[in-house]
Amino acid sequence: MSQKSENIDRLNRIEDKATLSQIDSWLEAFLEEDEQETFEASKIQAVQEGYEQYLSIKVLSQEEASKRFELWPSQKEK
Repeated sequence: MSQKSENIDRLNRIEDKATLSQIDSWLEAFLEEDEQETFEASKIQAVQEGYEQYLSIKVLSQEEASKRFELWPSQKEK
């Protein structure tokens, strides 16, 4: 299955309208920028990786990220 087909399949499984709206906004912005200029391959890859993490729920909640950020200085000193 191609990457495009996999992404379409994943999009078809999303039921949350707010999430679909956000993805639509990202796609619109991406397509508008693509028409105006090109992106560096590394930037495109970074966005794709972040989106893949989002889809596979490999992201932290704001609460978890805040906790880790607060703990980080004490862990750094060890």
